[in-house]
Amino acid sequence: MKILMTMYQIQDYGGIINHVENLTQGFQEAGHIVDLVMLCPKHKVMNVTSKRDDWQINPKGTGYRYNQARGWSGIPKVPYLDDARREQFRQKTLDYDAVIWHIPVPTLNKDNKGVTQWEELYHPRANHFGIIHDGNFPQLYPHLNHVKEYFKGLICVHESAYYSTLKTGIDIPSTMIVNPFDLTEWQKDPEAYAPLDWNDRNGFASVQVFKGWKRVDSLIRAIPRMRNNEKKIVGGAGIEYRYMTSYDKCKEKYKEQDGTRIWDRAIRYNMDYVGVIPTPTFYNYLKEAKLQIDPSWSKKYSQYGAHFNRTTVEAMICGAVPVATDLGMINSFIFQAGSNFFELEHDSEPANYAHCIDYWLSHEARVQWRNIRENNMANIIPHFGLNKVIPAYENLINYGESNHAFSRQTHLRYRRPDYESDAYVSLLQASDKNLQFFGIR
Repeated sequence: MKILMTMYQIQDYGGIINHVENLTQGFQEAGHIVDLVMLCPKHKVMNVTSKRDDWQINPKGTGYRYNQARGWSGIPKVPYLDDARREQFRQKTLDYDAVIWHIPVPTLNKDNKGVTQWEELYHPRANHFGIIHDGNFPQLYPHLNHVKEYFKGLICVHESAYYSTLKTGIDIPSTMIVNPFDLTEWQKDPEAYAPLDWNDRNGFASVQVFKGWKRVDSLIRAIPRMRNNEKKIVGGAGIEYRYMTSYDKCKEKYKEQDGTRIWDRAIRYNMDYVGVIPTPTFYNYLKEAKLQIDPSWSKKYSQYGAHFNRTTVEAMICGAVPVATDLGMINSFIFQAGSNFFELEHDSEPANYAHCIDYWLSHEARVQWRNIRENNMANIIPHFGLNKVIPAYENLINYGESNHAFSRQTHLRYRRPDYESDAYVSLLQASDKNLQFFGIR
């Protein structure tokens, strides 16, 4: 097959980078041709290749240099405010067996204010599939209703994304296919890939995009209250990192009662901030850590289901045991507390937060730690490999069905929404800001 991967320009790409790179690698290794293009709300664009040292490249993936926060360098771009370029892209999609949209509609930002030209990018005869990475579908993507007739299906990467699409009542068949991972080396010998056992590992690692719902600040507050002397690795960047570390624009919620920034105090208590790091570097940290901490939770996301992050799976691959919140993993049928991860109450006070981490790093937790690690290696990790995920995409594109092990429904199911129902009306009311922004209401 010939596949076009596309997405709209955003800030702080985070795990979408890994998803695109690994999915591209998997398709290419299966014999398919893959092209990648970025859609920009501009009249003109410049394709400039970055020469900075903090950019990396996956020669098995797209082949473009990328940065976890900034995206790709040198990637082909389509300025969709230009009539000719927009129509050129639209016609070009007919050359592909499938057009996979990693971001199916543009996000809410000032560049798209009053813009409707994006609706003309979807050719009705092309095979469009959208990927939903976010667990708050109802409020972020109501404008997908404008172009829903063009999509053959939606692919959700975790439970929250999947169930939130179901609750929108949007008339697009949806299924769940988890994030893809290159397990080539791991599958050769899992024990050799991440050989260090409890006694040879030290501390925790927590690297992610700093967004509000990621709740990195809860971990930062807890670090000064921890009593263990092990490594405390924190990495990543994003809008909340900038607010948290700014001297003149630091949000009040990121300060102690005496006005001290929580960031400064955590640094004094041996937090090791490593910044935005390449995936192989992150893997090296995870291979030496006992725990990987994901402090994220969202009351909105938790209404729909578990919002597990790809860093959770990366931790398992590297032999570390994940720590996740009760709301972050709520009602998951994939990950179970005590069997696949250590569970932390989402509203834990900093002292209790620190106490839990101290315990899970202590000698008393080693038996459970080993049991969780072995269970993840045997029963969880294999389902995220390219050899499992790529066939699920192929089945979806070719036959309209997903045979992925983590999908609760084999065949895509068309759902006709009840447009008069109280639930649907409530959904639209909750999405007023975005709907009005895109001129839907």
